[in-house]
Amino acid sequence: MNDELILIVEDNDDDVLMIKRGFKKGKIGNKIHRVTNGAEALSFLNDKNNLKNTKLILLDLNMEIMNGFEFLGKRMNLADIKNIPVVILTSSTRHEDIQKAYDLGCNSYVEKPLEPKKFIEAILSIESFWVYFSKKP
Repeated sequence: MNDELILIVEDNDDDVLMIKRGFKKGKIGNKIHRVTNGAEALSFLNDKNNLKNTKLILLDLNMEIMNGFEFLGKRMNLADIKNIPVVILTSSTRHEDIQKAYDLGCNSYVEKPLEPKKFIEAILSIESFWVYFSKKP
């Protein structure tokens, strides 16, 4: 069993369902753990086993309590968490949001497609690169 996991930081249940469908279609062997905001993500990653096993963070920007930008800002100051790749998966297409996310250290910025088939294709592309080909320090 693969102990590496993907952390989904997303408050929209429908989007989480689409992400999971994409990973299922790609026959991903990684565990998936979901939290609904940045504060829960930091708490989850505070556990050394979770931190060690997290291969990728899929992060939404627009969430209550602690949004994606706030999470990225805190992540920049945490050496262990800073090494985990973060892919922004959001509905925002604003240039300012894209620039801010990269300024705060995200590794990739992907707009959530509205069409379910395209959404799953986007997840498969993220999975292909970040799970199979990319190496974490």
